[in-house]
Amino acid sequence: MEQPIVEFHYDVRNPTVIDRLNPWPLTAQNNQISCPFAYIASTKIDALALRTGAHILWRPVLLGAIYRATSAPQGAAGSASDVFNATKKSVSGRAFQRTIRRLGVEYNQPPRHPMKTTRALRVLYFATEEQRPVLSKALFRAYWVEGLDVSDADVLVDVVKRSGIAGAVAVVQAIESGRAESPVQRRGLEESTDLVVRRGSPGVPAFWLPAEKWIDEKGVRRQGRLYWGQDRMHFVEAVLRGSNGGKDGTELGSLSPPLQSLIPRSAARSRVPEAVEVKLEFWYDFSSPWAFLGWTQLARLQRQFGSRLHVEMKPFLLGILFREIGAPNTPMSSISEQKRNYSRLDHQDWCRWWNAVNEQNGKPDKPIEFYWADKFPIRTPTVLRAVLVEPRLVTPLFRACWEQNRDMSSDDVLQQVITAAGFDGRAILSLANSDRYKKALRSLTQEAKQIGLCGVPSYRVFTRSSSDDGPWIQVGDLVWGQDELAVVEDLIAGGSDTDLARVEADEGRAMSRL
Repeated sequence: MEQPIVEFHYDVRNPTVIDRLNPWPLTAQNNQISCPFAYIASTKIDALALRTGAHILWRPVLLGAIYRATSAPQGAAGSASDVFNATKKSVSGRAFQRTIRRLGVEYNQPPRHPMKTTRALRVLYFATEEQRPVLSKALFRAYWVEGLDVSDADVLVDVVKRSGIAGAVAVVQAIESGRAESPVQRRGLEESTDLVVRRGSPGVPAFWLPAEKWIDEKGVRRQGRLYWGQDRMHFVEAVLRGSNGGKDGTELGSLSPPLQSLIPRSAARSRVPEAVEVKLEFWYDFSSPWAFLGWTQLARLQRQFGSRLHVEMKPFLLGILFREIGAPNTPMSSISEQKRNYSRLDHQDWCRWWNAVNEQNGKPDKPIEFYWADKFPIRTPTVLRAVLVEPRLVTPLFRACWEQNRDMSSDDVLQQVITAAGFDGRAILSLANSDRYKKALRSLTQEAKQIGLCGVPSYRVFTRSSSDDGPWIQVGDLVWGQDELAVVEDLIAGGSDTDLARVEADEGRAMSRL
């Protein structure tokens, strides 16, 4: 049986939000030394390879060239966060710092960022396939821990010497003579960059699995699949563990280890701590397909943590929040087509993932049958006010928006959906259009702005003693995105961000003894 392959595409430099603060062939990782998320991935990729038996091909790419080729709004020399509003920059920056702490990744903000990495990346193409992983890690460390300017030839020479790679003398001589930046190295870097763009990546890190068989949203059978982002490495691992069994990538639920175990957690507990009650706020708008995905997991959380977890639904007008914080009304329209296409694919991945989790748990919930709404964006003010009138409408309204493709902007259709759910549609809409519920929705929307939300779904976790009715005290920061549910679960279970570093370190020591 052939060894699984992963191509890892990366760049050492990646201007991001931190400016502000098995039987498979190899998988490739595309990376850029200047990308902090590619740096994080570089610290995790060896453990993934050990767990899955995959062979990793390290493929440096030029992030700026990816941005240029895909017409990214931040431009080739810019940062992904350049186009973020201040609120989104703040939320994203704090989330990045939380990720660093949770994973126990050594990190120091570089004194200058971004720094040019083209020379360093060309040196990596002078290096052999055997030298490249070690030298890449040394360059990542130089940039993200030591704060060194890897565009400087003397710095590169020093990094190569300290890296411990076999044949370092030849690499040093090539840097000093200029041979490390010959047309061969330039072409190698350019070809890998062009390739990762053709494969559909909007940035780095990116992972290419050449043997994965899957079906795209048009029903076309495909082979070879790209995943983008260090926080999607659990998708990569699931595939490498043979989860699709050669059946078009649809059999995730047949994977023997629990899928949720592939996402790092700091708290092993699956119950609310003794003598404590927990309140989970779920902030949402029916207009968001990502909020829909987050909502599908609330029942699982309730079962997992029991009766002392209280879920409080918080509907608000996302479009008004966007206007107030300076965000585009439809964020998908403001990003590159490459990123927009990948986002739809990523949503499909999450639907598949949560359905597989549901299958592994014994199918307690209805499978997700997602359908992209033909009329988008969905106009939801009346829909949101209707759920304020009757909270039990959350389920039929979410399903009407994102599974049944109903035109929820129409009051007639909305009334039909409410009536079909067993309620008095006419009476509920009459109340929903009253000043009382218009004011209530405005108040929730204003609260969303005041607490610093930048999108949906967003979560806040509070605790209090179960022996009294004292005030709820928030634990941790707000959490944005259904893909951060592991953080939410840790907060509910009484875990902390720093615990995860210890757990990961313990696992690493155990693996080193295998």
